[in-house]
Amino acid sequence: MEKTLLEKVIKKMGLTEGELGLPQHPKTTLPLTLWYDHEREELILLDQNRLPFEETVWTTKNWKDAAWKGIKEMTVRGSQAIGVTGAYALLLAALSTIDFEEELKKRAYEISHVRPTAAPLSWAVERCLERGLTVYKEAGRREAIEAIREEANYLMAEDLVLNFFLRREGRRILKDGDVIMTHCNGGSLSSTLMGHALGMIEEAYVEGVELKVVAKETRPRSQGYRLTVWELLRTGVPTTIVTDNMISIAMEKLGVNKVIVGVDRVARDGSVANKVGTSDIAKVAKFYDVEFYFATGYSTISLSTPSGRDIEIEERNISEVTQPYTLLGRWLKSNGKTSKDALEEWPPSERIVGREPESGEVRIFNPAFDVTPPELITAIITDIGIFKPEEILNLTDEFMRKKAEERMRKFLEE
Repeated sequence: MEKTLLEKVIKKMGLTEGELGLPQHPKTTLPLTLWYDHEREELILLDQNRLPFEETVWTTKNWKDAAWKGIKEMTVRGSQAIGVTGAYALLLAALSTIDFEEELKKRAYEISHVRPTAAPLSWAVERCLERGLTVYKEAGRREAIEAIREEANYLMAEDLVLNFFLRREGRRILKDGDVIMTHCNGGSLSSTLMGHALGMIEEAYVEGVELKVVAKETRPRSQGYRLTVWELLRTGVPTTIVTDNMISIAMEKLGVNKVIVGVDRVARDGSVANKVGTSDIAKVAKFYDVEFYFATGYSTISLSTPSGRDIEIEERNISEVTQPYTLLGRWLKSNGKTSKDALEEWPPSERIVGREPESGEVRIFNPAFDVTPPELITAIITDIGIFKPEEILNLTDEFMRKKAEERMRKFLEE
C-alpha cells in the first residue's frame, strides 16, 4: 500500500527521471537525496562526500554499511535525510536478521546512535522497529519485514509531502528584495527533496521571487561552501560566499535582512541544536535587528528533550580540522616552497591530545553542533506551521502527528 502511496506522491509532484537515475524536481532540477530499489534490495544515496566535484550515487545492500559509511561518514547528511536513510537501513538489517526480535533491536540501536544529535534518525528507526516487532508477534518474520518496508516507504513519502508544505509555509516570510544568510547546508540535500531552509528559497526563486543568498562557508567540513552553493548554482539563485568570520561585516555591507537555517533538534523549551556556528549568527543578527528563522520538519521537534542543555552534542574526528593544513604542508614541500626537512602537518600529531592540554600540548575541539537559545529566534518554520519558540512547549506528539496526517490527506486530495 505505502509503496503505491510513494509512487503516487512522486507522480503528483511531477518529478522526472534525472541523469543519476534519481527522480528530480522539474523546475529546480534538484535530484532526490536518496532512493530505495525494492527489486534489488539496495539503498541508493546521492554521494554528498563527492559533491560538488562529482555528481554520483553510492549504493549498498548491507545495513551496517548504510549506517556507518552512509550515515556516520556523511555520504548522506542532514536531519530528515538521515532519518529516512535510517529507516531503510533497518529494512536492510531485517532482511539479514535470523534471531529476529533481539538481533533487530540491537541493530536498530546501532543504526539510531551513529549520529546521536539529529532527532529524526532515532525517531524513524524506532517507528520502523516498533511496526516490525508488532507484526512479527502477530504474523511472523516475512510479514514483519514487509511491515518495515511499508513504514520506511511511508516515511519517505511523508517527508516529500511535508517538505512541500514547509516550502509553502516559508513563502509567507519571503519577499522580493530579500537578502538571506544561510549556514551549513539546510536544504534539499539534508532532506529527501527541497526541505529545510533552502527548499523554500529555491522554489520561491524559480517561481519569480527576486532574492539573493549569502552562504556561509561553514568549516570544518565546509558544507555551506560545497553543498549549499552547489544547490544554489543548480537552481540559479544569485549567491555570495562568505567565510565563517565574516558574519558581522556581511550583515553590515551586504544588506542581509533575514537568516534562515536548518535544524537538527528542537528542545521542548524552544532551544534549537544545529550545525556549530549557528548560535554565533543568531547573536550577531540580534545586534543588527535581523530576523532569525529556523526551518525544519516536525520530526526534529523532540518534546522528550526538556531544554537545550539536554541535547547531546556530537564531537567529530579532528582530521576534519587538520586535513587542509596537512594537504597544504605536503603541497608546499612537493612544490619546493619549503625544504625537505619541513613539517608536513600542523600541529605535529605528537603534540595533539584528546584531553585538557598541558604545557607544550594542544587539543583540537571539534563539536558538530551548538544550541541557539529561544530568545534569539524570531520563529521556527515547520511543515505543520510556523511557531514562536515559546509555543513549542504547548505542542504534543499527538497534535503534530495528526497535523502531519492531515497534510498528507490534503496533498493527495488537491
